[in-house]
Amino acid sequence: MRLYNNLINEIKSSLNHSIILPESKNSLNVSNKNSVIFLFDTAFELGGSQKPCVSTLAVSSDMTFSNSVFLQGNDLNEIKTDSPFGKFVFIEVEDFPDEQDTFNKIKELEALRYHLSVDGFMTRASTLSMREQIRVSKKAIKSGVTFSDYGNALLKEYLKFPYVKSAELYFVTDFNDFEKLNSVAKKISQTTSALNHIFDNVMFDCSTCNLKEICDEVDGLKELHLKNIKK
Repeated sequence: MRLYNNLINEIKSSLNHSIILPESKNSLNVSNKNSVIFLFDTAFELGGSQKPCVSTLAVSSDMTFSNSVFLQGNDLNEIKTDSPFGKFVFIEVEDFPDEQDTFNKIKELEALRYHLSVDGFMTRASTLSMREQIRVSKKAIKSGVTFSDYGNALLKEYLKFPYVKSAELYFVTDFNDFEKLNSVAKKISQTTSALNHIFDNVMFDCSTCNLKEICDEVDGLKELHLKNIKK
């Protein structure tokens, strides 16, 4: 799966002020049920108060990642109020011979953020708006939890999937160009939507399809569609 490669590179080039975080010193508990953090227990919300917020996940079968967590902006201990927030997850997967298999794996990886819970964090995610707001508890901040701790807890969960070979997570609390990152994230979302149409065997006239623009822009997407029509 190479459809996302150029989009991944666009995001990474825009995050040129990010730093690699040291390995986590704290091991956070992770469960398969999203925790509930009430407002009176909340230190702040990442992406809250209508602050700029964007989240996306993209995979590749021929890009190798460093199994590291990166940060651009303030760490959790430096944030005092609701903050802008970006979360970008890049994952290297096995090169499956059947593109349908790869698409199924993409959906499986995307679903992780809706049911995975890291102690001290509550996620409210929306694929349609590409927002992923995170409530951070007062207890977590008081105990000194960092983005390294949170990110490495997530990273370990992604790496548990047998078809995942490597991954990187980028957190952003200070955007150089939010609109550009949001635009690229939208293209990733549109690419995944186009794949959904393709593998659902949706037959349509390309000239009238609302996904035509992204099919024309992403190398290999239109060819994949034509290939599946012929099956």
